Amino acid sequence: MFPLFTIAILAVLVAVFAHVRNRLRWRALGQWGRENGCGEAAIVPNPGVSGFLAKWKMISIGLKGVDFLEDFIRKRYIDMGTYTFRSFATFDNSSMVSTSEPENVQAVLATKFQDFDLPPLRQSVFLPLLGVGLFTAEQHNWSRLRQLVKPQFTREQVSDLECADRHLQTLFKILPEENSDGWIESVDFLPLLYRYTMDVSTEFLLGTSVNSQLAALHAENSGNNTDLQRSIYFTESITYAMRVMILRLRFPWIFWYFSVDHKKFKKSCDIVKDFINHYVQVFLNPEHKSAPPAPDQKKKYILLEELAKEIRDPVELRDQIMHIFLAGRDTTAATLGWTLNLLARHPKEVTRLRTSILEHFGTETSPKTELTFSSMKACKELTYVLYETLRLYPTVPMNARVALRDTILPTGGGPDGKQPIAVIEGETVGFVPYIIQRRKDIWGEDADEFRPARWEGKKLSWEFIPFSGGPRICLGQQYALNEANFFLVKLLQIYDKIEPVDPDAPMLKAISLILSPGNGVNIKLHRASSQELVSKYLEESRETF
Repeated sequence: MFPLFTIAILAVLVAVFAHVRNRLRWRALGQWGRENGCGEAAIVPNPGVSGFLAKWKMISIGLKGVDFLEDFIRKRYIDMGTYTFRSFATFDNSSMVSTSEPENVQAVLATKFQDFDLPPLRQSVFLPLLGVGLFTAEQHNWSRLRQLVKPQFTREQVSDLECADRHLQTLFKILPEENSDGWIESVDFLPLLYRYTMDVSTEFLLGTSVNSQLAALHAENSGNNTDLQRSIYFTESITYAMRVMILRLRFPWIFWYFSVDHKKFKKSCDIVKDFINHYVQVFLNPEHKSAPPAPDQKKKYILLEELAKEIRDPVELRDQIMHIFLAGRDTTAATLGWTLNLLARHPKEVTRLRTSILEHFGTETSPKTELTFSSMKACKELTYVLYETLRLYPTVPMNARVALRDTILPTGGGPDGKQPIAVIEGETVGFVPYIIQRRKDIWGEDADEFRPARWEGKKLSWEFIPFSGGPRICLGQQYALNEANFFLVKLLQIYDKIEPVDPDAPMLKAISLILSPGNGVNIKLHRASSQELVSKYLEESRETF
């Protein structure tokens, strides 16, 4: 009994010490903050046990029927009546500043970059699948990795569209047949987009595509060859591993530990790593030589091959490729999925965009201008449509950093919420692009509406952060936009109408590591009229506007 009693007393003393120490730290921070003109941020009432049970219920139903961003995140901001507030955990001393003020986001990501780093949780969650790379490395290691990867995303590299075109033609070939009126009556584009971007990304990164589109096409054929079967295993494994990772990232362990198949998760991670390891070993082999290009073609660019010239450690090389792959595959597919869903529900925007595309580039059979990075960037309507999609549905709707030292954010404190606020060392600062990019005081009363024309003459600022910002801004943003632009041009050169299969169906959200359409991209497509009718189409379109 005595040892147990002693242990209990020690546990109580440790808890009391931690509590007192925490109170003294907060008192010191408050004094320091007042000396620097800071005000107190609004405090979220502690929900106690009821809040714990509500979170348990939320994960137990798998967020079914729940719009997490609207019903929980946005509602919290509305209930608080401010865009910056602080909350404290129910059962420990941790705290979090939540902010959707552009000034504060700019401070966290740029002007006070050295005061913040990635949350430790992100590193531990991503490690089993991705290892250490750009999205998990701490500042000292991150800077070195970024310098290695950055040269691989030059304008010349992101402008190579031959690979994207080849895989896009495969996508078009596997679309359902058209009826006698030229309509594809129903197709869920979302899985097609994931496979398309998977194929493009793996060829760009590894030099060889997994050809997931062909694998899916022949999935019912027992004659699948070994390479296609490996591609299927790779695709299924990375999908499952990411589902587990998002549970671990969003919720404390007690909410997800008993609902995860840990053996399957480990096996999935191993399958993905083994798949990439095969290509890593090929390019690290001193005897490896790339096949020379055909006389009329330039040398094929392979990111892994270029990185292998700088990174000779096979584990580090694999990890960097995994990080880039994760960023490039799902984000582009999700953005294109949202774009098609939005265009299908806004026929005038389809007509406006297609008119601009035909004027700039012509039709598929009678092209006017070569599709290049520069020519597509010059087509402003393309940029407006993609920016408006990313504004409403940012691929990373929520993000966070941890304070490395006591620091100050420029706004959010005091009775009016305009004073700076002090942030304590170790405190999480969460920011929500989804909220910032829908604020009516910034974007107008129609902030929740899809209106690409709002971008005409508008300059980018910290009110729009779909690619993050500051030193950690997304390296591949131009690559992603170029790939998305190319897809939209090619699609609307062939099809002149996009409509929803069910106009009354809501656009649900699915939040994994990214924000993607939660109930697919179920649309109808109509093949454009013959070439001789294009001039008439353009004339009628101009009259409409």
